[in-house]
Amino acid sequence: MTGLPEWSRAWGAPVGHARVAVRPEDFRVDERLGFAPAGEGPHLLVRVRKRRLSTARAMQALAGHWQVERRQMGHAGRKDRHALTTQWLSVPWPPGASLPPTGSIPLDQEPDARLEVIGVTRHRRKLPVGALAGNDFQLTLRDVEASADALRPRVVTIARYGVPNYFGPQRFGRDGDNLVRARRWFAGEAGPRSRNDRSMLLSAARAAAFNAILDDRVQAGDWCGAEPGEILTLDGRGSVFMAESGDLRHNRLRAAGLRVHPTGALPGSPGRSLAPPPSLAARERAVLQDWDDLVEGLVDKRLEAARRALRLSVRALAVRCLDGRTWRLSFRLMRGAYATAVLRELVEWGDD
Repeated sequence: MTGLPEWSRAWGAPVGHARVAVRPEDFRVDERLGFAPAGEGPHLLVRVRKRRLSTARAMQALAGHWQVERRQMGHAGRKDRHALTTQWLSVPWPPGASLPPTGSIPLDQEPDARLEVIGVTRHRRKLPVGALAGNDFQLTLRDVEASADALRPRVVTIARYGVPNYFGPQRFGRDGDNLVRARRWFAGEAGPRSRNDRSMLLSAARAAAFNAILDDRVQAGDWCGAEPGEILTLDGRGSVFMAESGDLRHNRLRAAGLRVHPTGALPGSPGRSLAPPPSLAARERAVLQDWDDLVEGLVDKRLEAARRALRLSVRALAVRCLDGRTWRLSFRLMRGAYATAVLRELVEWGDD
């Protein structure tokens, strides 16, 4: 099995078709830090706005322009190059040195790209991956072939009940190439080209396994409950706990309010993550039988097992009709979540 299946939708077929990200300005992402800058220390927290530029390329350009060591820089998360995004980077900076100015950073031989420093403040340490609260999205849907009468009720449903927390297609690379390469690596063929490449291939393999587990739960209709025997997680947080029979009513109320969500396995070698009870473990193993090569590869590479929320709450969801065939969608997601998980429950999309 090398290709990716069409993962099940929770709320029925898409209500129509639209074009998405026709230009970078149609797909806006604003990163929200999970903490306040310290205001002092040997690093800078730098807020940048970028267009048609990957996070890695933005960091490379900034390092060259400010003459700092690229390996000492940090980021909280990667942002799509085919978008207009703001995000935070950290840069090592000598104590006592003047802060660098804000403004545009020159990009050689990339006339359609743009990188701008829009904020600089001191901080005590390098920015680690994952140190963000989430992201705000604003998507412009063009050439929409869907009626408002169909689209608006679907938006209400998503805001009220959430969507399946699938990993998005970008996790798997163009045409699923990252997953194909991971399988070849696990089979003893050509391995990753760098540490970052290794991380990317492992992430693709684990994401596909998780999506398969979530797909099974969506088909069964039990992807968003809080029944005894589930391993639950608090909304927007990484901690997990077992749902007990004595807390059934309380957990059901919290699940109905999108405050807790059931979780699914992120396969790997045994680690610190809470182990599922036998019935849940057996169910997940049965689903993953078709993905044994990925699971075995993840264990062999010693990637530690973890859990991920099956449901994604969609905050501040709003839709506005700009004209008859252009809609603007805005919402807020927790870190690690994909805007495509929301979009796929609304419309099909493409560039033609």
